[in-house]
Amino acid sequence: MSFIVYSVFAGLALWAGTKLINHSLNTRFYEDFLLGWETAIRTYNEQGREWPSFTGSNHAVYMENLVKLMRGGDAAPPASNTGKPFVYCLDRLGDPKEDIFFLCFADEIVLYGMSFKTFSYLDKRIDGHVDEKRGHFRGRKSKDGFSYRGQVLL
Repeated sequence: MSFIVYSVFAGLALWAGTKLINHSLNTRFYEDFLLGWETAIRTYNEQGREWPSFTGSNHAVYMENLVKLMRGGDAAPPASNTGKPFVYCLDRLGDPKEDIFFLCFADEIVLYGMSFKTFSYLDKRIDGHVDEKRGHFRGRKSKDGFSYRGQVLL
């Protein structure tokens, strides 16, 4: 009987520890990376600087050019946990790894490659409730049918 009780307590401690770690990873992604990009974009806009040209098919090249321009002033983007400053790897315990791509414009940030779990977390943090069609954070299921595309309106 004591084995069962100890096993239950160990399982609860493991479950609570996993939830705490995952909450910490979500919070770091939101507060350090997403809000960092939002601040950098607002600063860049306030400086009245030129945005690189976006053709609709040059996502990575566009973001590399934007990062170079931003680093030339006081609007440096936040540090990423990947080799690219516009891609963030969210690797929570028990969930598949998510490489979230940021595409930034003067009035919005578009996020590609996040799960519905991440979308829901961000929507609740930004808007106070989960609603794909309303608020400052909107989204929809991506063409791949698995990931979500989110849009932060600035």
